[in-house]
Amino acid sequence: MQIPTQVIRATVRLESWSALPGEEVAQWIGREEVEVRLPGGDLAICTIDWGRQEVPLTLPSPGLYRMRWQWMFNSESGPFTSPLSWRTLEVPPVRDKRLNDRDLYCLVQLWRTSVE
Repeated sequence: MQIPTQVIRATVRLESWSALPGEEVAQWIGREEVEVRLPGGDLAICTIDWGRQEVPLTLPSPGLYRMRWQWMFNSESGPFTSPLSWRTLEVPPVRDKRLNDRDLYCLVQLWRTSVE
Protein backbone atom coordinates (compact mmCIF):
# COMPACT_ATOMS: atom_id res chain seq x y z
CA MET A 1 0.00 0.00 0.00
CA GLN A 2 1.37 3.39 -0.93
CA ILE A 3 0.20 6.31 1.16
CA PRO A 4 0.51 10.07 0.73
CA THR A 5 3.70 11.63 2.06
CA GLN A 6 1.55 13.90 4.25
CA VAL A 7 0.56 10.91 6.41
CA ILE A 8 2.73 11.02 9.53
CA ARG A 9 0.63 9.17 12.11
CA ALA A 10 -1.25 6.03 11.05
CA THR A 11 -3.00 3.10 12.69
CA VAL A 12 -3.08 -0.29 10.95
CA ARG A 13 -5.34 -3.01 12.32
CA LEU A 14 -4.73 -6.59 11.16
CA GLU A 15 -7.44 -9.23 11.54
CA SER A 16 -7.29 -12.95 10.76
CA TRP A 17 -10.64 -14.56 9.91
CA SER A 18 -11.60 -18.23 9.46
CA ALA A 19 -13.99 -17.27 6.61
CA LEU A 20 -14.95 -14.26 4.53
CA PRO A 21 -15.57 -11.39 6.97
CA GLY A 22 -18.77 -9.39 6.69
CA GLU A 23 -18.74 -5.90 5.26
CA GLU A 24 -18.08 -3.26 7.88
CA VAL A 25 -20.11 -0.07 7.75
CA ALA A 26 -17.71 2.86 7.74
CA GLN A 27 -16.77 5.87 5.64
CA TRP A 28 -13.92 4.17 3.82
CA ILE A 29 -12.00 6.31 1.32
CA GLY A 30 -10.56 3.27 -0.43
CA ARG A 31 -10.82 -0.49 -0.59
CA GLU A 32 -8.77 -3.21 -2.32
CA GLU A 33 -8.77 -7.00 -2.23
CA VAL A 34 -5.86 -9.16 -3.31
CA GLU A 35 -4.94 -12.83 -3.17
CA VAL A 36 -1.60 -13.66 -1.55
CA ARG A 37 0.31 -16.87 -1.01
CA LEU A 38 1.88 -16.98 2.44
CA PRO A 39 4.16 -20.05 2.41
CA GLY A 40 5.43 -19.41 5.92
CA GLY A 41 2.30 -17.87 7.39
CA ASP A 42 4.42 -14.97 8.65
CA LEU A 43 3.39 -11.32 8.51
CA ALA A 44 5.32 -8.09 8.95
CA ILE A 45 4.82 -4.43 8.12
CA CYS A 46 7.65 -2.81 6.20
CA THR A 47 8.01 0.97 6.08
CA ILE A 48 10.62 3.24 4.56
CA ASP A 49 11.34 4.90 7.92
CA TRP A 50 11.22 2.01 10.36
CA GLY A 51 12.00 -1.01 8.18
CA ARG A 52 10.46 -4.38 9.00
CA GLN A 53 8.17 -4.49 12.02
CA GLU A 54 6.88 -7.83 13.30
CA VAL A 55 3.14 -7.93 13.95
CA PRO A 56 1.35 -9.71 16.82
CA LEU A 57 -0.83 -11.82 14.53
CA THR A 58 -0.40 -15.53 13.90
CA LEU A 59 -2.08 -17.08 10.89
CA PRO A 60 -3.53 -20.60 11.29
CA SER A 61 -1.27 -22.12 8.61
CA PRO A 62 0.61 -21.40 5.40
CA GLY A 63 -1.59 -21.18 2.34
CA LEU A 64 -3.46 -18.99 -0.08
CA TYR A 65 -5.24 -16.04 1.51
CA ARG A 66 -7.54 -13.19 0.47
CA MET A 67 -6.54 -9.86 1.91
CA ARG A 68 -8.95 -6.91 2.13
CA TRP A 69 -7.51 -3.45 2.70
CA GLN A 70 -9.83 -0.57 3.68
CA TRP A 71 -8.69 2.88 4.70
CA MET A 72 -9.86 6.33 5.69
CA PHE A 73 -8.06 9.64 6.06
CA ASN A 74 -8.57 12.28 8.72
CA SER A 75 -9.89 15.22 6.70
CA GLU A 76 -8.62 17.65 9.36
CA SER A 77 -5.03 16.48 8.71
CA GLY A 78 -5.16 17.09 4.93
CA PRO A 79 -4.89 17.95 2.20
CA PHE A 80 -3.42 14.67 0.96
CA THR A 81 -1.76 14.08 -2.40
CA SER A 82 -2.04 10.78 -4.25
CA PRO A 83 1.36 9.06 -4.43
CA LEU A 84 0.36 7.68 -7.84
CA SER A 85 -1.02 10.72 -9.68
CA TRP A 86 0.22 13.62 -7.51
CA ARG A 87 -3.31 15.03 -7.47
CA THR A 88 -5.00 16.25 -4.33
CA LEU A 89 -7.31 13.56 -2.94
CA GLU A 90 -10.88 14.48 -2.20
CA VAL A 91 -11.33 13.48 1.42
CA PRO A 92 -14.86 13.86 2.81
CA PRO A 93 -15.22 14.84 6.46
CA VAL A 94 -15.02 11.64 8.51
CA ARG A 95 -15.88 11.36 12.17
CA ASP A 96 -14.73 7.88 13.09
CA LYS A 97 -13.29 7.23 16.55
CA ARG A 98 -10.79 4.74 15.08
CA LEU A 99 -8.89 7.67 13.51
CA ASN A 100 -8.07 8.79 17.08
CA ASP A 101 -6.34 12.01 15.90
CA ARG A 102 -4.26 10.00 13.39
CA ASP A 103 -3.88 10.92 9.72
CA LEU A 104 -4.86 7.45 8.47
CA TYR A 105 -6.70 4.38 9.73
CA CYS A 106 -6.30 1.14 7.76
CA LEU A 107 -8.12 -2.14 8.38
CA VAL A 108 -6.53 -5.25 6.88
CA GLN A 109 -8.55 -8.47 7.00
CA LEU A 110 -7.13 -11.88 5.96
CA TRP A 111 -8.89 -15.19 5.46
CA ARG A 112 -7.51 -18.46 4.12
CA THR A 113 -8.92 -19.69 0.82
CA SER A 114 -6.80 -22.87 0.54
CA VAL A 115 -4.24 -24.76 2.61
CA GLU A 116 -0.79 -25.74 1.29
